[in-house]
Amino acid sequence: MSKNETQPLTAETVNAVVTALGALVFATVRQLPSDKQAGFAQDLARLAQAEEREGNTATETLLMDMHRAAIAAAS
Repeated sequence: MSKNETQPLTAETVNAVVTALGALVFATVRQLPSDKQAGFAQDLARLAQAEEREGNTATETLLMDMHRAAIAAAS
């Protein structure tokens, strides 16, 4: 695919973005010192809670998915 081509926004491409972000969070947390990994996950949970308070359900859900990826990486 050339750099000028984009994928259409579909459920499949959105799911791919969520999966890729989860993988990025997982890989990032794995590179952190063990004493920083839980804090990274907690920050994501706090951000999700703030989005929930604002009524931003989609962002909250994405952040919670990233939180779960961070927890899995820290385990």
